[in-house]
Amino acid sequence: MPDEADACSSRPPASSSPPAHFAYRADGRLLRLLSNAEHAILYVVCAVLLSVAVIIMVQLGVTIVRIYGSWLDIIIVSIEELLLVLIVLEIFVTVLTHLRGGHLLLEPFIIVGIIVVIRHILSVVVKLTVVQTPHGEREELVELGAYAGAAFLLTAALALSRWSRKWPSEMPGPPSEGRSV
Repeated sequence: MPDEADACSSRPPASSSPPAHFAYRADGRLLRLLSNAEHAILYVVCAVLLSVAVIIMVQLGVTIVRIYGSWLDIIIVSIEELLLVLIVLEIFVTVLTHLRGGHLLLEPFIIVGIIVVIRHILSVVVKLTVVQTPHGEREELVELGAYAGAAFLLTAALALSRWSRKWPSEMPGPPSEGRSV
C-alpha cells in the first residue's frame, strides 16, 4: 500500500521516453533545417542559371564577331542562342517562383518545351538548306514534320492549361433528388 507522501507528491511518474512535445520540437527543428538547406540549394541553382545565361550571351557576342559566313548564318546562330537563353531564364523564373513560396506551374515547362522544339525546327531548316541526297532530305522532312506536330501539341497543351484556369474550382454536379433545377 503506498504511503501518503507518495500520493501527495506533485512529481509525475518517471518514464523511459521523453515527453511528446519534445518529439514535435525535434521534428520542427529537422524540418526547418531541411527547408533551409533546400532554399540554399535553390539559391545556388538560381545563381548558376543566371551565370549560364550570361555565359551564353557572351559566347553569342564572340560568335557573331568571329563567324565568317553569310548574314543568314549569323542570324540563325543568334536566334538559336537567344532561344537557349530563353530556356534557361524560363527555368530560372520557375525556380524563383518556388523560392518565393509559389507552387510549380505547368505552363513554364510547356513554354520551355515549345522553345526547345522551335530550336530543333530551326536546326532542321538549316540542314535542309544544304544539298543532300533525296533519302537524307526525306529524313529531314519527316523530322521537321514530327517537330511541327510536337510544337502543335505543346501549343494546344498551353492553350488548354490557360483555358482551364478560367473554369470554376468546383464544377457543379448532377442535381440531387431534393434539389430543384
